[in-house]
Amino acid sequence: MTPKVLGIFGVGLIGGSIGLRARRNGLHVIGYDSDPSALEEARVAGAIDAVDSFDELPRRVDVLVIAAHLGATLNEIEHLRERKDAVCALILDVASVKAPVVAVARGLKNFVATHPMAGSERSGASNARGHLFEGRPWAYVLTGDAQLNARACNFIESLGALPLAIGAEEHDRIVAIASHVPQVVAYCYTRLLQEQRGAEQLCGPVARELLRIASMDPAMWREILSANATNVEGDLRRLAAGLEVAADELAGRPH
Repeated sequence: MTPKVLGIFGVGLIGGSIGLRARRNGLHVIGYDSDPSALEEARVAGAIDAVDSFDELPRRVDVLVIAAHLGATLNEIEHLRERKDAVCALILDVASVKAPVVAVARGLKNFVATHPMAGSERSGASNARGHLFEGRPWAYVLTGDAQLNARACNFIESLGALPLAIGAEEHDRIVAIASHVPQVVAYCYTRLLQEQRGAEQLCGPVARELLRIASMDPAMWREILSANATNVEGDLRRLAAGLEVAADELAGRPH
């Protein structure tokens, strides 16, 4: 299957970056977003060719990417599953957790749960980049349908990314320590740093990176962390125990 029309539900940073790369590849890109200003931003940025309604988008495209926040993603998947009129040969999501998505998507034809391991602390289509996914892993959950898996991989590769097959539960366990725990650490560290007047003027590269990460939308991250709470909690407690040991060693307390 060679798609000609791509639909994007949610035209922020990720959706906008997908749109930019897809348009460069020759696809006609139709966008929808619940925020009219986001649609205008995506149009000005060149991430979409046209706008369509929430109801019409799944009926007009070959590939549909759901690139909204987690809650909206789950709602849209459930809506698509119930209405059963999407003509898309491929439907993808890009949410940061996969187990809840897979659970909600059972019965949705041509759906593949995915997660591109790329992003930015900046939001909105005005910050989108067509090369955002270049050389980056893009996880996807195998569906049991070899042809559908191949369509997903071909689309992922067309955006410059590297497809990586993984189970939903394993994905969530790994990203807890690889992505979600660092986000919590960045928020906690930034609060600690801000208690020290003038500290930001002397930040080294690691501290600056933590500050950059901590500038990401906390509302979005609350959804993600809540959805992966069990995995993140366990890793945070192990990290906290390690920090306690390090502090005790500095204080000269033997273990």
